[in-house]
Amino acid sequence: MTSAPWKIFHHEGREVLIDVDGGITVDGHTASPFPTDITHAAMCDEGLVATWVDHELRLARMALLPLTDKLEDGISKSELRLSRNTAMVAGATWCHIIDAEPLALCAKDDKIIFALWMRGLYCVDSQDNEVWRLPLFESKEKSPPRSDEIAAISIVDEDVVAWTRGGKYRKISLKNGEILVEKSLEIECDLEDVYNHGEKFLLSSKDGWTWEFENEHITVARKLRGTIQDAIFDGDDWRIISWRDDLMLRGESIRRADLGVQLIQKDEGWMVLDNQGNFSRHMSESE
Repeated sequence: MTSAPWKIFHHEGREVLIDVDGGITVDGHTASPFPTDITHAAMCDEGLVATWVDHELRLARMALLPLTDKLEDGISKSELRLSRNTAMVAGATWCHIIDAEPLALCAKDDKIIFALWMRGLYCVDSQDNEVWRLPLFESKEKSPPRSDEIAAISIVDEDVVAWTRGGKYRKISLKNGEILVEKSLEIECDLEDVYNHGEKFLLSSKDGWTWEFENEHITVARKLRGTIQDAIFDGDDWRIISWRDDLMLRGESIRRADLGVQLIQKDEGWMVLDNQGNFSRHMSESE
């Protein structure tokens, strides 16, 4: 890997490292199947499902890459300009032209759930069969622009929870798309991401506010110096990396030298992958 890391996944005992330029490293081999950086990615039972978007060319794709074979390089950005309507993703099991920008994506086993801007919320299986689709949220009352845009999708057991930027949420049956609950957080927010541990959620707003939400109630509210880069519930509290800070939601904050990218539990404890590709202990005083 020559570029800064973006996200690490684990699939069937193997580490899958994606960098900020769209390179994917598996078993020491790096390839760039996508012509641009990857905007969203998740692991399903058949491999890595990911999207890329080129705003300049107004193009977007979603593809599923099997990890059983060696990944291969795809076309370059310059080649994309010459074959913009036919270019797909190298080595993909399936690949789609997307007619709207993907806003959020997650997966569990053979189900892939994603939201498209101004289109809707969709569920497909890993064989590329549509399972269900739902329309977007609609506000009857006057609300800020794009507040009904889906910001994040969580999976809790056999349910999906879709969250809007303005703080509405909808619990949906993963199996058939039935809407089970639709409510609002009743707070002013511009949600950017949502992390969950079962029915316990950590909500991150673009202005640095974060809230723990459980049993349909906000249990903790805290203003951070920056937005959350990653968060994990360790059984007692939320471990968070935010800008150049390590912190515990209910505890102290410690500065770190490099920007944190992802929290990962390793044998030696909770570790932070930084933008230099190095690991260090979360909440380490040495930082």
